[in-house]
Amino acid sequence: MFKRTLLASMVTLIAAPAFAEVSIGGSAEMDFFYRTNNGNSFADTDTSGKLMEEIDLIVNIDGKDKLDNGSTLSWRLAQKVATDYRYDSWGQREAWIGYDTPYGTFRFGNQFSTLYLTMLDWPYGANGVTNLTGDFGAHEVDYPRAITYLSPKMSGFSFGAQYDLGSGDGDAYAYEVTAAYAADAFNIDAGFYQGKDSASMDSESASFGGSGWGSGGNYNVDNKAREYFVGGRFRFGGGFEVGGAYMRHEWYGDVPNVHAAGSDKTTVDQYLLRGGYTTGKHNFTLAYSFIDDSETDGVTRDDGIQAIHFQYTYTLSKQTVGFIQLRHHMLDTAGQPSVMHANYQLDGIGNEDNVTRFLVGTWTGF
Repeated sequence: MFKRTLLASMVTLIAAPAFAEVSIGGSAEMDFFYRTNNGNSFADTDTSGKLMEEIDLIVNIDGKDKLDNGSTLSWRLAQKVATDYRYDSWGQREAWIGYDTPYGTFRFGNQFSTLYLTMLDWPYGANGVTNLTGDFGAHEVDYPRAITYLSPKMSGFSFGAQYDLGSGDGDAYAYEVTAAYAADAFNIDAGFYQGKDSASMDSESASFGGSGWGSGGNYNVDNKAREYFVGGRFRFGGGFEVGGAYMRHEWYGDVPNVHAAGSDKTTVDQYLLRGGYTTGKHNFTLAYSFIDDSETDGVTRDDGIQAIHFQYTYTLSKQTVGFIQLRHHMLDTAGQPSVMHANYQLDGIGNEDNVTRFLVGTWTGF
C-alpha cells in the first residue's frame, strides 16, 4: 500500500502543471572560411593559405517565476556546445540567478560583462569586427562571481553597474559602469572598466581572475587594468546607418605579454568607424578599425594595426541569415601587433604585415 501511495504521489507531482516559465533558446552558426596566413605565433613565418570551418552552437536555458510581491525571479544556464577542441561543461558560459523589480534588475553569479555584451561585442563589434573590439583590450568578457545591476529605461536613458567579488577579501576585484541613451534616430553608449590583482590579466579579454572561461580565483599579483569606451550610432532615412567608437586601454604593474617586467604603465588608443545600408532582405556593412601605437612608460612603439571589415547579409527567414564576410588586417611592423599575444585575434597573421580572411556562413536564432 505504501509503495502504491508513494508512486501515486510521484505521478501526481510530475503531472501537476509547472507555474515557473522555462524556455530553451540559443543560436547555431556555421562558418566556412579561407585564411591567407596561419601562423601559430606572431614569430611564425608560415604564410600558407588554409580552408577552415567553425561551428558555433549556443544553448540557453532560461527560467522565470512571478513572485507574490510583483517582482520576478529569473535564471539562466548557458553553454557553447563542444565542437572539435573547444568548450566543456555546463555553466562555463553563464550561470546566474536574478531578480527583476520595478527599480531595476539584479543578477548574481557567472555573467557576461555588460560593457562587452551590449557595446564591444554587439552592436559596435558586429559583423566580424569583434576580434578587435571584443577579443582585444584591457576589459574582461566574463565575471565568474559577479553582482550586476541594470536600471530600467527612463526617457531613453539607462545605466548598469557590475562588481566581481574576486577572492572576497577586498584585495582583488573588478568593476564596471555603463550608460546608454536611445532615441529614434541615434544611440549614445559609454562605459568604464577596472580590474586588479589578476594573475591572468593580459590583452586577451577573457574571464576575470581565471585562466579558463567562467572560472576565477587567481589573485596573487600586483597589477591593474582600465578601459574607457564611448560610442555613437546614427540612423538616417533610406536604410543608412553610421557609427563610431573610441576605446582607451591601460595596464599598470605586472601584466604578462603586455609590457616588460619593471615597467609601470602601458596605454593603447583604439578607434572604430562603421557604416551600413539595409534594403529589403539585404544588408551591407563596411567598417574601419585603427589601433594606435602602444606606449609604455612614455616610450612609443611602431606597432599600430589597421583593419578593414566588410559583410553582406541576406535574410533567409525570420530566424536565419546567410552572409559573406571579408576582413583584412595590416600591421605597421611585421610581427608586432600592438600588445596582442593571442594569434587568433588577427587571423593567424604570424610574422607578416598583413592577412586576409574570406568567410561564408549562416546564423540561426532559436
